Amino acid sequence: MDLQYALLLIGLLIIGGVVIGTYGRLRLPLRRRRDRAGREESQDVIPPTPVEPQPEAVVLKARRESVLASGLDINPGPPTVSDAKFLKPDGPLARSDSDAPDIEHYEELEGIESAALMPLNLSLNLGHSENAVAGAPGRQQLPNNEIDFVIELPGTGPVNRDQALGVYKQNEYLLEKPHQIYGRGYQTGQWSNLESDREYTQYSDVAMAIQLADSHGPANESELNRFVQMSLKLADVLQRPTKLSLTLEKAMEVAQELDRFCEANDVLASVNILSNNPNGFSGRAVSQAATQFGMQFGMMNIFHFKNDNPLGCRHLFSLANLYDPGEFDLNTINALRTAGLTLFMNVPCAYQPAGVFEKMIETAHNLCQMLDGRLVDQDSKPLTDAGLKVIRTQIDRIATDMQNRGIVPGSEAAMRLF
Repeated sequence: MDLQYALLLIGLLIIGGVVIGTYGRLRLPLRRRRDRAGREESQDVIPPTPVEPQPEAVVLKARRESVLASGLDINPGPPTVSDAKFLKPDGPLARSDSDAPDIEHYEELEGIESAALMPLNLSLNLGHSENAVAGAPGRQQLPNNEIDFVIELPGTGPVNRDQALGVYKQNEYLLEKPHQIYGRGYQTGQWSNLESDREYTQYSDVAMAIQLADSHGPANESELNRFVQMSLKLADVLQRPTKLSLTLEKAMEVAQELDRFCEANDVLASVNILSNNPNGFSGRAVSQAATQFGMQFGMMNIFHFKNDNPLGCRHLFSLANLYDPGEFDLNTINALRTAGLTLFMNVPCAYQPAGVFEKMIETAHNLCQMLDGRLVDQDSKPLTDAGLKVIRTQIDRIATDMQNRGIVPGSEAAMRLF
């Protein structure tokens, strides 16, 4: 028996040794991978003396993470090659040069843009609330018949804010697209957002709106059905009829049309600056040049040119590192060397985008001169005056297409869609 126990013990020791050895062999490559990943994370993005690095995709920050209280101030993050559409100098022209508007006609179009961006008298006769909480920041988003599906609950007797808002809040979790609830003031006759009004406000009419498309795509049949059912619940509580701005079938059709419209016009205008010096641009020089030409370091750790016009994005255009990770770190910017920079703007969200593009190009030329760089397109080809003219014509086409759709570049509707 003692011999059997001894042999059993020896067998267990052998098996244990095999298991430990196998675990060590498996663990070693994993540890090496971890060590390699750690070293890669600790390395500078671009070494002090780069050897013509190949462009990499710039880290994409959420385009809509910078939204002010109004929900309309949207600034795009650094673009990526795979996720963004760029206007290119060899892209298709919307019309021949002979068909392009002359300067006087273009100024006339800009005047039309300004008029179009004034508050619109929609079917609900929506205006700014007189009941809104004093000092509430930002502008109120009111329904827009071009992009919203609206269901009105008309009536005569007063409706208490908390009663209507309570039903709305209990059911809004069913909706994914942006949505709002509005009321016509019982005393003022002005439409306002219930969520911005005082708790004792009363209304003669109530309406709900859901956005038919956004950056994630069109509203689908299921969500539109949920929205209609939600309005019917509210109508039942308030003992009111419902009045739809569109049939359900038409709302689905408009949602698809809007999505195609957004897909066609959701583009960036971008130019790149490559260094003529094999050592690249120094981070310190980039920071000084950007500041000198009116740009400020800010959101997403890149530089922005502020928009002083209340219309459009808060930033006209932005400056990022052309190479991964795309952003700048002020704590280490003095040690940074990068072979290239990129300037970019969101075309549909810019008010008078052609003018914004001209300002961006002017800034790009100034940066080239100060930093000793050269202007190139997305394919690293020299960007000539003829190429810039092609991009300008494409921007004109987008602005015209948007106006024809009733959505002016830089307007509240454009900011909500794009």
